[in-house]
Formats: sequence, structure tokens, C-alpha cells
Amino acid sequence: MKGRSELSAMERLLNWVQTAFVYEYDDKVWGCDRAFFAEESLFYPYCDCEDRSILLSRLVRDLLGLKVILVFYPGHLAMAVHFTEEVKGDYIMLDGMKFVICDPTYINAPVGKTMPNMNNSKATVILLE
Repeated sequence: MKGRSELSAMERLLNWVQTAFVYEYDDKVWGCDRAFFAEESLFYPYCDCEDRSILLSRLVRDLLGLKVILVFYPGHLAMAVHFTEEVKGDYIMLDGMKFVICDPTYINAPVGKTMPNMNNSKATVILLE
């Protein structure tokens, strides 16, 4: 990530999380909903939207030092990033800060692209410290 802009580094992390893991619903694998810690997504063979969002948010905080939020839509979880440079795309405002959507389950979607049928104005956000 060294030498890359925040956007370029985020694009790399987002694409890796979008494509490196096999998606499967928790109820099919575990018989119930189960959210992984970030490290567990690297261990188990399957993960879903909340697992990927938790993993990506951890990577962004640890590797890029950026603030993130989890974005909860009915039936789906994504995340968003507060960049220190201007980044275009779909976003959510929280406490005067712009958080750009980065959806780790919307395969090949770029930074700033919200999954179809998800409404950012009605999403619930969780600030991660």
C-alpha cells in the first residue's frame, strides 16, 4: 500500500475482499446467523456480507488508518470509508464527515458504488472506533 493514494489502496483492498472468498449464507453453513471476527473470515471456507464488511473495515483501519462505518440495510451489511482526500461516489454523512460506500460483497463494484436496491438514506450506521 506504500506510495499509493488512499483511493488506490482502498480499491486494492476492496477488490481483494470482493473476490478472494467464497460467499455462502450463514443459515446454510451454520444453521443460523453468525458474524465472524475479521481473523475468522481468513480461516473458514465461506463468508457472507457481514463477515466481509467486518474484515474489510479492520484492514482499512489497520493498514490505511482511515475511519470506517458499517452500513446496515435490511438483509445486507456493507461499509463506508472516510477518506482524507476527495473521493467521488455514493456516500453517507455522519457527524459532518463524508463516508464513501465500499461494498465488499458487490463483486467488482468500485469504491463509491452502492448495491442495487439499497437505500443509503434509510441505512443504519455503526461507527467503528
